[in-house]
Amino acid sequence: MLKSLEKALSAAADSNAPFGCCLLYGEERYPHGFLNRGLARLVELGHTLEVYDCVQISLQDFLLTAAVPSLFAQRKIVHLHNLNSYQKAEYEKLLAWIETLAQSSIITYLFLSTFKLDGRSILVSRLKKKFTVVKSDKLRPAEVCQRLHKRAQTANIVVDSRVVESLVHLHEANLPLLEQEFEKMMLYVGSGGRIDQAVVDLLGVDGGGGNIFAFSDALCEGRGVRALTILDGLLRARTEALVVVAMVARQYRLLSRAASSEYRGAASSALAKALKVPPFVAKKLVNQAKRLNPPSYATAFAILRDTDLAIKTSRLPKTIILERMVLKLAVLR
Repeated sequence: MLKSLEKALSAAADSNAPFGCCLLYGEERYPHGFLNRGLARLVELGHTLEVYDCVQISLQDFLLTAAVPSLFAQRKIVHLHNLNSYQKAEYEKLLAWIETLAQSSIITYLFLSTFKLDGRSILVSRLKKKFTVVKSDKLRPAEVCQRLHKRAQTANIVVDSRVVESLVHLHEANLPLLEQEFEKMMLYVGSGGRIDQAVVDLLGVDGGGGNIFAFSDALCEGRGVRALTILDGLLRARTEALVVVAMVARQYRLLSRAASSEYRGAASSALAKALKVPPFVAKKLVNQAKRLNPPSYATAFAILRDTDLAIKTSRLPKTIILERMVLKLAVLR
């Protein structure tokens, strides 16, 4: 998806390239922001860009205005957004006009974008036959990992692959948030530096002491001291106690499935697919399951049930309730 947008932006930057057109549609916002940043970069490089909003200009006025050379240059790039504001009947006129642009020497590249557009629209079906059509979907975790590695490589910074995978999993491949976090960490380590787990623990979004996934891992691996340390950071970051219990319960449910006869001895890739988790998470689950006996799962769920009830009904501080849970779970074998 982003590669297709990058190719379109590169074609728009090439003054010798033939006329091109790119339609971006869909409700995932990051690709739209990516396109806007790319267009802003073209302006910085000296290209002339005209931006039109369908909410503010009729199709007839747009066609007349866009056909006139810019005051600043004879050739220009045009971006028309919020296409859903036009009537469906007007799309035929727009498509017919686009066909004439191949012979035009004024507009070198046309970008069209909209959040709300049915994939069955004639704009999609007709344009994709000759031009670039991109649906704005949520980025896949693997694509997010690649972009973060590329970002770090450009800044001459080494990043531990396990750290990237863990962060992408933790934040559900939320690239805007992850890019913000990476900017902070790259600034901290500087050019030639390295981002590892220690840097993440120091500067991570959950504010010191790791995160809720690291907490669950430490607990299921029997590292009680580490789990208590991370728990302190989570509570200082105002993580809800019930959320902590829910995430630990999720971890034990995954562990119980990984340890079941159905998946015992299965390859990590098959287990990852069955449990709907990344492969690196499946590997951790296999190792954690090895230290627990089958009866331990029933005990763990009983502890979690009692903890949930205590949080909802007891007058004890939630910190004490959660610490007791940690001490009981960490000693299970």
